[in-house]
Amino acid sequence: MHDHRAIAKVMDLFHFEEHSPGMVFWHPMGLRVFRQIEEFMRQVYHSHGFEEVRSPVALSRSLWEKSGHWGKFGNNMFVVGSMQQDNSVEGEGQSADSVAVNLNYALKPMSCPAHIAIYQAQKRSYREIPMRLMEFGIVHRNEPSGSLSGCMRLRQFVQDDAHIFCREADLLDEIGNFLNMVKELYAAFGYHKFGIKIALRPEQRMGSDELWDKAEAVLINACEELGYAYELSPGEGSFYSPKIEVSLEDRLGRSWQCGTIQVDFNFPQIFELSFVNQEGKLEQPVMLHQAVLGSMERWIGILLENQGALPLWLAPVQVAVATISDKSADWAEAVFARLKGMGIRAELHADDATISKKIRELSGRKMPLIAIVGEREAAKGSVNLRRLGVSVQEEIAFAQLEEELSCLGNNLSAVC
Repeated sequence: MHDHRAIAKVMDLFHFEEHSPGMVFWHPMGLRVFRQIEEFMRQVYHSHGFEEVRSPVALSRSLWEKSGHWGKFGNNMFVVGSMQQDNSVEGEGQSADSVAVNLNYALKPMSCPAHIAIYQAQKRSYREIPMRLMEFGIVHRNEPSGSLSGCMRLRQFVQDDAHIFCREADLLDEIGNFLNMVKELYAAFGYHKFGIKIALRPEQRMGSDELWDKAEAVLINACEELGYAYELSPGEGSFYSPKIEVSLEDRLGRSWQCGTIQVDFNFPQIFELSFVNQEGKLEQPVMLHQAVLGSMERWIGILLENQGALPLWLAPVQVAVATISDKSADWAEAVFARLKGMGIRAELHADDATISKKIRELSGRKMPLIAIVGEREAAKGSVNLRRLGVSVQEEIAFAQLEEELSCLGNNLSAVC
């Protein structure tokens, strides 16, 4: 079974509805997984110098027109509102009867104009550069209904949307920082192979050829200096910048394009971005757009299809404790309590169902570890451990299981 939708149904993670096509309904167990990934990524981003921000889900049409997204992607944006006069709203420095409210908004398909607005909210100094902002941004893209495919192609998803404002001299370090994050994050999920393509200028684009020449040269030189092999993809860049595209390979040999970083000289010009340099003069920054995982939902879908389950550190329930009979209930409760005390996500199954039924149901839910407890185990202070994908059970002292799982708890990406 390799379809992530079927696996998610068995594990009770999420489902899809005709009421909101292309959008995920997260169940409690699925949201546990989502939040676990989110928190792990938050820690990694923070360790690499990023500050988390939060921006509105809807931005005005005028901002999207200025960025060029309205003309390029307007047909794929969810637009809300209309023009009207509203005498009940008072703007800053305006009387209530003179305010024309523009209700032409679009749900954001990406967060870059919002992060530009955060950068522009005050005068910036060279002491703040590089400025690294990231957001778990809820984005909307009005994809054609025929292209929707579970988590792989959605109309609403969450993106690890990050932007860096830096000097040209910082570009090599920032691209290296991004690729280090890729290696770190991908390895934590079990992916150790990835390829790089450099997507070059498309036919329809903004900005001068001189800026495109410079941006493309930065990406090519960075890959060569950092020792990464790459392929060139003519015409596949964004309309405002070229980009590095990172594709991982799963165990079925399929390639998935996930991470990206873009070198953008155009938006800083269009939005007149600046900071005060060490000489007290205004200097224009370069803008980098990056996402390591891309769509969080898509990443989870890929992970489910790659492994057929979830790794121990990420599973919504890591250990299920199951009793054989009432006579072992006290020891089962003690095992459960000690696991919970370690920070392990555990469940206790001490009902009257037969142990074969419990094992069948828990195995069907893709439970990584099932700790079976009977009278014998209670007397010896042990558990009979069943590992997902392993046909033979093993009896081990509970102290040994505690030691084995000691790397989990607060260690979000531990491989045990």
